[in-house]
Amino acid sequence: MLEKWKNDPEKRDKLMKAAAVLIILAVIFLSFDVFTQNRDGRKQIIDSDGGTETELCSILSDIDGVGAVDVMLQYGEKDQVAGVIVTAEGAGNPVVKNDLIKAVMALFDISSANVEVFEKTSASDMEKDKEEKSNGQ
Repeated sequence: MLEKWKNDPEKRDKLMKAAAVLIILAVIFLSFDVFTQNRDGRKQIIDSDGGTETELCSILSDIDGVGAVDVMLQYGEKDQVAGVIVTAEGAGNPVVKNDLIKAVMALFDISSANVEVFEKTSASDMEKDKEEKSNGQ
């Protein structure tokens, strides 16, 4: 059968055209994927032990008075942390807020200007707010 394709120029030409079309379609699909990806400047780097953000949440929540924590890391050049946002239940306390800032600064070797800490609303506070809104109406 291979001999038929080699000896018949018309069939060989059709085979070459089909191969060219397949290659072109593959390039189109790959480029479509590349050009439609969300590029907002943020990256999440997952390391071999489960992720920097998860690990940071665990460490920060162990600090006295902090409570539940969420973090977001912004990466700069060479995949180094350039900025950090922390939300923590205990961040309304200035001492706790300062402890969080110092911990993040020490861990990533960044200045306090690159660390923002906000008080996180606890689940019980959200329930109270819902009750107050429903009672007030």
